[in-house]
Amino acid sequence: MIELKFGIVQYPKKISLSEKIYNKYFKYMDIHAIYEGINIKPEDFDKKINTIISNYYGLNITIPYKEKIFKYINPSDDAIFLGAVNTIYNNRGYNTDWVGFFNSIKNEDLNGNILVLGAGGASKAVLYGLYKLGIDRLVLINRTYEKAIKLKKLFDKKINIRVKPFDKLNDEIYKTSIFINTTSIGMFGESIPIDLNKNLKLVYDVIYIHTPLQKVFEKAQIKVINGRKMWYYQAIENLKIWGLYNKEIFDLVFNF
Repeated sequence: MIELKFGIVQYPKKISLSEKIYNKYFKYMDIHAIYEGINIKPEDFDKKINTIISNYYGLNITIPYKEKIFKYINPSDDAIFLGAVNTIYNNRGYNTDWVGFFNSIKNEDLNGNILVLGAGGASKAVLYGLYKLGIDRLVLINRTYEKAIKLKKLFDKKINIRVKPFDKLNDEIYKTSIFINTTSIGMFGESIPIDLNKNLKLVYDVIYIHTPLQKVFEKAQIKVINGRKMWYYQAIENLKIWGLYNKEIFDLVFNF
């Protein structure tokens, strides 16, 4: 029996949630397949990536290769706009990050002022998802002001973005109904220096572990969505692209 091979192209080596969930899913689906980490050093990427694309049925791409992969595949329009590919099938590159965010928040009440913290790749996906949801204005804050300005320019014709310096974070939080953290702050137990505004109605944190930020707002009985929900919908989109999605089995495996 031919084994279908899937993997996540990454560096450095790490055990991802993807490996655990997909391998369990394939087992429950009785699919003869494996999902594994594919670790490529930056100096070896150009020499090895074409062979990897040829040998794997489906791939995920993560940092630091989401942009570098472009010249080896045919990217979708969404991926081109976002400048990042994270899923490959049949030599076609997709961005499912924004889809994961979009589907995880589309049923929430998004009326009110929105504040997004961060201006990296996750922020791009979040802003694109908000644009697709019809959001036409928000505030963006990042430690590096110039990086936030660059992101604002990318979305100039899509969303009216007001960029504020990082030291205005607490001033802005009191004017905010929905706060979205797209930074990695909290991944290792750090806290964001942010005041507790009990008038917030939603806090969204792209990190899928339980961070200090999430705990503070949960304790104040403010609704919190974390990155696990985003990953859930992102994984569903990946499986749909690969032609292997079964809702009942995936929900059983993910235990969301």
